[in-house]
Order: sequence, then structure tokens, then C-alpha cells
Amino acid sequence: MSGDSFHQYGAGSIGKATHSGSGDIVTGGKHGPGPEAGPSALAGLLKEIEELRRHLDASDRAEVDATVEEIRSNPSEERFGRLLRRIAGIAAVIGEAGVPVIATIKALLGPS
Repeated sequence: MSGDSFHQYGAGSIGKATHSGSGDIVTGGKHGPGPEAGPSALAGLLKEIEELRRHLDASDRAEVDATVEEIRSNPSEERFGRLLRRIAGIAAVIGEAGVPVIATIKALLGPS
């Protein structure tokens, strides 16, 4: 709306969030984050993945570790999304212990 006034504080400020009614939320004039999501978003994901690892067998742990290494290599946006979905698939099979990882990945992927 015109005439809106708001104040932003801190490094995580995103600006005004708007919704067009089509299922997308636009924050600060940008759609959901990709690989450029920033260090804090990725750090949050890596923290959740570390917690998930203790619930994985050796094979799944190796798969997650290899995927995390590729994420750290700054892949393209398309590849980044595929890597996140790979981890989300493993987290989904684990059940309740995987829920925080899935939630964090959904936030990183933004609206579908």
C-alpha cells in the first residue's frame, strides 16, 4: 500500500513482505533464496544436518556428507536445489528427526 512506513533493524532485515495472492511471498523485492541465501541461512541448515547425522546409517551419512561438501562448493542455483532435495529425501525417510532439516530446506527453497 502506498504510504506504508516501516523500520528495519539488523543484518537479517528483509524489507517489506508482500503477497500477490498466487502463493508467492516477495520479501524485500526478491523471491525465495537460492545458493546466495547467505551464510546464516546455510549455517542454520548445516547445523540441522549435523543433528540429523546421528540418526543415519553409514551409507546415508556418507551420502549426506558428500552432498554437504558439494553445497559448500557454491553450486549453480539449479544444482543447489537438487542437492537440497536430495538431503530432504533422506531426512523424510528418517521421520521425526528429519523434520527440522526439511523445514529449513523448505525455507531455503522458497515458494515452489
